[in-house]
Amino acid sequence: MSLTKRKRATISPAVKIPKMRALKKVLSDTDPPPFQVLNQRGNGMGLVICDHASNRVPRALKGLGLQKHDLNRHIGWDIGTEDVGKRIGKELDMPIVLANYSRLVVDLNRAPHHSECIPEVSDKTIIIANNDLSKKAKEQRLREIFWPYQKQLEKQINRLLRKGRPFLLAVHSFTPELNDVKRPWHMSVLWNKQEKIAKRLIAEIRRRDPSLLVGSNEPYTLKDERFTGSTMYRHAEERDLPYVFVEFRQDLIDTKEKAAHWANVFLQALRPILDELTSLQAGPNSPRKK
Repeated sequence: MSLTKRKRATISPAVKIPKMRALKKVLSDTDPPPFQVLNQRGNGMGLVICDHASNRVPRALKGLGLQKHDLNRHIGWDIGTEDVGKRIGKELDMPIVLANYSRLVVDLNRAPHHSECIPEVSDKTIIIANNDLSKKAKEQRLREIFWPYQKQLEKQINRLLRKGRPFLLAVHSFTPELNDVKRPWHMSVLWNKQEKIAKRLIAEIRRRDPSLLVGSNEPYTLKDERFTGSTMYRHAEERDLPYVFVEFRQDLIDTKEKAAHWANVFLQALRPILDELTSLQAGPNSPRKK
């Protein structure tokens, strides 16, 4: 999730492309839409959100000037989160919203004008097509990818709000090592306002398997200023909705089989918490007024 300082960055040995200016369109007719929604008719009172599910780049952006192996690294996407998100959504019978483009094209989990929303550098790799990007070109990516994705989340949440107070689950993943520092956690739960739910979940995971290392607001924290304007801030905290933000270590979920296993480990701990949240609003079936 984090970026290194530009002075430490290196250029990937890729074919350089000219300074990117605004195009007629970022997404062509042959590119997929900014998002996909699965299990939209699910009866579960919640929404599974995967902001970094894909490493796809629109054709017009020519791979951002990077080699394919760079886009396949953790800088291009949150490895394994699509498979984990699908599994969780299916088991909980919840709709799932998956981002269809790389976080390097536009990071949907940042405020739209944050420096990391269209990063120039990620983990020492210069993103060639993002450097010296014109304001018009940046606004174009926001208009065609960022805002349609955010509006789709809002649409899904508004639909659920007609039935009650939905639970939002953000699924992310972190690289096992960054800047030569090992990250030993099997998974981590991040939180800001929803401390009670987060700590209950962490305790439940540890209770079920004491051998697991479960991070609490590490290796990232939602109390960081970068959280302001991000997905959970925008759609959960500003609406006072319950949420969980979970990070899985990428080497544990980099195949469908491994992703299914760790999704199930997580689900076993999450289910009793969801049951409790559901029972709390079993009375008047209406959204909480702010």
